[in-house]
Amino acid sequence: MNNYIKSLKEGSCQERLKAAKKLGELKYNNAVEPLVLSLMDRELSVRRTSWTALEHMEQNSVNQAIKKYSSSLSLFFIDELKNSYWPVRSFAARILGKIRERTALMPLLQALDDREGYVRYFAVEALGRLGEPSVLPYMVKSLIDDLGNTRTYVADSIKYLIVNLPDNTTPEDLMFLEDTLKKIRKNNGSAIEELSKLFEKVIEEKKTEKVKDFVIIKDNYPEDRQVEIICTG
Repeated sequence: MNNYIKSLKEGSCQERLKAAKKLGELKYNNAVEPLVLSLMDRELSVRRTSWTALEHMEQNSVNQAIKKYSSSLSLFFIDELKNSYWPVRSFAARILGKIRERTALMPLLQALDDREGYVRYFAVEALGRLGEPSVLPYMVKSLIDDLGNTRTYVADSIKYLIVNLPDNTTPEDLMFLEDTLKKIRKNNGSAIEELSKLFEKVIEEKKTEKVKDFVIIKDNYPEDRQVEIICTG
């Protein structure tokens, strides 16, 4: 077993690939940290195989290792979003979403304009996982403007975000959701229609929980809030 870990760290590309795959098959818990570090391997194929291996491991151990190396992982993958090779960029966006790296918020928003559809898809998936309502205008814009095949993925990520809104959702957040809902309703399509209904459901549920605060805030809601958010940075 230790030979596989050593090969993962020091072997050739093929040896590292074989080691990552084998460690995933064996579900060797002591291999979790080496596999997390291999996510930053110089070869994309090793990164992908290491992530697949980690998906077979005990997830609490994986989460702890990711947390331990979160600073290094975030810096590495945020930088890789600028890589000239689009599969590297798409994998970086994917991992930033999987590890829910909030420091990647702005780089992921920028990746929504990437020329490659897969990069845009994984960027929007990652944004959906971050649980930050302020990204909704960007995601909705991507849903409306994207002429490729990522629209369904964008809709799914928006659905994931609003279904998993944090418990501390504020009345301002709810007004923000309603404003976003208006923009969704202006566009046609089955995915958008389903999304519109889901927005309504979530808003009503959250309003019921916070009805008093909602009434108080409604008349004072700043109409330019979305402008402020879109213009940041």
